[in-house]
Amino acid sequence: MGLLSINKIYNVIKIAELVYGSERTQRPETFVDKLSNYLAGFNMTGGCSVNILYKYIDEFSQEEKAEVIALIWLGRGISHGQLEDFPHFVKKVVEIIPENHATSYILERPLLAKYLREGLQKVDISTFASS
Repeated sequence: MGLLSINKIYNVIKIAELVYGSERTQRPETFVDKLSNYLAGFNMTGGCSVNILYKYIDEFSQEEKAEVIALIWLGRGISHGQLEDFPHFVKKVVEIIPENHATSYILERPLLAKYLREGLQKVDISTFASS
């Protein structure tokens, strides 16, 4: 990964789980759980939570958004995505997805957290963990 930090990816995963739900069961209360409970008190879960995710991702640079989408594609197994496909995917994203649609494209994936996790499994996290 070039510009996208591992912390940003983990934050997207956490917020996406808050918005779309988590596949996990029985886990200790996390920051995301506390945030969810806090927002629930203000009736801000559901559609409004998508706004939080939208605002967070929309602040990413075009290149960072392209890397998120490429990671999603790796996680979805497009072309049996492997680490060596990642730079090609990033280039393809820039070519086919308009910059003003990248954030929406990412948010349209209700399995966003799952795809990102699976994409991370296909890349060597240690190569960009210091980003």
